[in-house]
Amino acid sequence: MQAIAEQSRVIRLPLNKIGLLNKIKKAKSILDQKLEREASVEEIAELVEATEDEIRIALSSSNRTVSTDAPFSNNEDTTLTDVLFNPDNPQPDNNLMASSLSTEVKRALSTLTDREREVVTLFYGIGLNHGLTLEEIGERYDLTRERVRQIKEKAIRRLKNISRSKILRTYLG
Repeated sequence: MQAIAEQSRVIRLPLNKIGLLNKIKKAKSILDQKLEREASVEEIAELVEATEDEIRIALSSSNRTVSTDAPFSNNEDTTLTDVLFNPDNPQPDNNLMASSLSTEVKRALSTLTDREREVVTLFYGIGLNHGLTLEEIGERYDLTRERVRQIKEKAIRRLKNISRSKILRTYLG
């Protein structure tokens, strides 16, 4: 994540979490009007098809905004950035982004047929130490190298479909 100022860091929510927050806010508004009272976490979870824990976590993270450049108190010059920033440690959002990216890759791959998903997963080494060659994949499924290449290319074309790749493209920037 790029620094906003020289030492300031921002931890941003992944797009799938922001999408969930938007769904929650919309569902809460609908339920509040319909029920003429504040909707419970259980009711919201049912409407957005998520677990109650996911709803609680999303709601608790949505309202936490703290400037990392603000001093701890009026009499101090020490900021949150001074305390949190450590160039020797990985950025705090790296694990979160990696987890979110993994979830989105799995979601995109789930739109493929079983054979396409297996070929792409093996070829690119998703979840493995390294990818396999077309020949190695062909031997595994008793297919020719050319047939494996065709399956892989068809799967890649399907994954490039704008609706499938839109979220994944955000991780490239």
